[in-house]
Amino acid sequence: MGDTDYGPPAGFAIRRNGTCTAKEEECSHPWGNWYNCCPESTHCSDNNTCCPTTAGCSAYIEEDPHCANNATWDLYIDNNNYFCCLSTSTGFVASNLMYNGSSTTGVGCADGLPEGEYNNALIPVARGNASESTVTSASATPSATNTHTPSPTASDTAPTSSSNAGAIAGGVVGGCAGVALIIALVWFLMRRRKQQALQAGPMSPDASTPGQEYKGVYGGELDNNPARVELYGNPNMLPHELPTNASQ
Repeated sequence: MGDTDYGPPAGFAIRRNGTCTAKEEECSHPWGNWYNCCPESTHCSDNNTCCPTTAGCSAYIEEDPHCANNATWDLYIDNNNYFCCLSTSTGFVASNLMYNGSSTTGVGCADGLPEGEYNNALIPVARGNASESTVTSASATPSATNTHTPSPTASDTAPTSSSNAGAIAGGVVGGCAGVALIIALVWFLMRRRKQQALQAGPMSPDASTPGQEYKGVYGGELDNNPARVELYGNPNMLPHELPTNASQ
């Protein structure tokens, strides 16, 4: 094959009733009002094929059978001969035809199921994936189908980034303020309890009530009694002086 591409728009021709479209090349007139048509960018070749150049390419097309337009055409085969129909129609084979005094057959494309006792519908061997009207309108108005959404610029994204950063900063500040408030409240309660304990002060112990609390800020002083009790001596011993003569 070399570097030549034998994919669409190269492929098998479509069979149309009456005439080819303005953007197609009329290839042959096999029977009745039926014509074989190729896309305008291709060239008619042997065995109902459309080639990218004037050189024959039927061998390459038959090696990989496909329609010249595999988006809107369905591929059919009859007696080892390929042809294409619009995806909205049905390929059929017509029998009991006469050619040079002999009975023969021909193929065509019908809207819906073919009519007549000598016409039999065929099953496509490959289907297109779009309608001709969709493709035609898309090519006629490319701006309608080839829309482009510009990428956001720095000015478009900056407000959103700033808003997110502000929300995050606000959350952090709010959280820190909440923690500081809790710490201040705990400190205030502990300080208040300490002040209450100092104001209550210790109580003078009561021997009759073990464990009785102290009252007052300072402990009680000694009674103001001018006569202080000294140490008691031994009542059984009389005071005496030391002898004058230590040797005695």
